[in-house]
Amino acid sequence: MKRITKIGTLALIFFGMVFASCTKNDENTIILIGEERYIDDILTVIPDTLKPMFDAVFGTIPQGPVPPRIEGSYVVDPKQRITSNVSTWPLTVLEPNVYLRFSDQHNGVVAMDLNEATEQLTDTVFVMGHNKDFTIYFVENKAYDVPYASQTYHVRVKRGIIMKGTMNDYGMANFSIASIIMEAEDDSGGLMGQYPPGSFFIYRDGNGLAENFEW
Repeated sequence: MKRITKIGTLALIFFGMVFASCTKNDENTIILIGEERYIDDILTVIPDTLKPMFDAVFGTIPQGPVPPRIEGSYVVDPKQRITSNVSTWPLTVLEPNVYLRFSDQHNGVVAMDLNEATEQLTDTVFVMGHNKDFTIYFVENKAYDVPYASQTYHVRVKRGIIMKGTMNDYGMANFSIASIIMEAEDDSGGLMGQYPPGSFFIYRDGNGLAENFEW
């Protein structure tokens, strides 16, 4: 299996999410934010030489033991890619809308439904923050096939997803998404290009607000 650096557009959209190292929420589960800290595992894969670039664009990550209530339904419209350390990817590209629904928030754990393009999923994510500022984060593991050069190759990707914003009466203001490659490999024998761990893509809602939207 070779490390990959060019996964294709399928690697950059939110579908097929499966949690790793994630405690599921139920009525007997209490997770103290500050105790569950695998967001650090996501961020530490970014090389030190690229961290200033990431921080300058993505900005401060809200932290704290008492996040705001994020329950509700929202739409990211338009979803706009604004930067990446992968030079082969064009910037300021509009991508399919992202539809989000959060429910059953229990301390720092919340159920998430997400719909993008033709895929829909339901899983559990972590949330932290202070006052109206929040950070949502999780690790995704997925495998899929990619047609390339008249063949189909099997791809496995592990990436961290971080969403942040500020709750207001209209939805989630200043909403941003970071997608960070943690591991990636395929069976193309090096024919497909490669994204090393720490490759990242940053998106924002194009109008600055993930509006309240029932879907």
